[in-house]
Amino acid sequence: AMGERGVITRLLAPKYGGYLTFAALEGRPSAPGQPTLADMRSLYRAKAQDADTKVFGIVGNPVSHSRSPILHNRAMEAVGFNGVYVPLLVDDMKVFLKAFNEPHFAGFSVTIPHKEAALEGADAVDPVAASIGAVNTLVRQADGTLSGYNTDWEAAINAIEDGLGGRG
Repeated sequence: AMGERGVITRLLAPKYGGYLTFAALEGRPSAPGQPTLADMRSLYRAKAQDADTKVFGIVGNPVSHSRSPILHNRAMEAVGFNGVYVPLLVDDMKVFLKAFNEPHFAGFSVTIPHKEAALEGADAVDPVAASIGAVNTLVRQADGTLSGYNTDWEAAINAIEDGLGGRG
């Protein structure tokens, strides 16, 4: 698969036993959506991926600009967690949740335009997220269900309090 929609097939090829995947030399992609060799090795830790690697991702449209994979993959590596965080370009959240309903897809950060659809797709929703009417975090539980949370509100309140001269 190619392009932004197909990049996940390249990033997760090692997890699913792919013999090889294509990556570009720095600045020289031979096809759209091709990650660089440096990113495959360091950011997505292709050599460390295996069948037990948990997959997390940022779900949105657009999503290629997100810095979330850098932040989360570096954090997982720092603590020795067998996981990988990937960008997921999604048009239809309902279709996505049905297709990616598998235990190794352990959680998703949800961004525009899917926060309301994520609320509808969650099996259980935190009361605060239900009150807000949107979910920005989906966590797969041990029983396979997805729990939805909203962490945006706390960041917004903190920013307002900081702007007003501190928390009190």
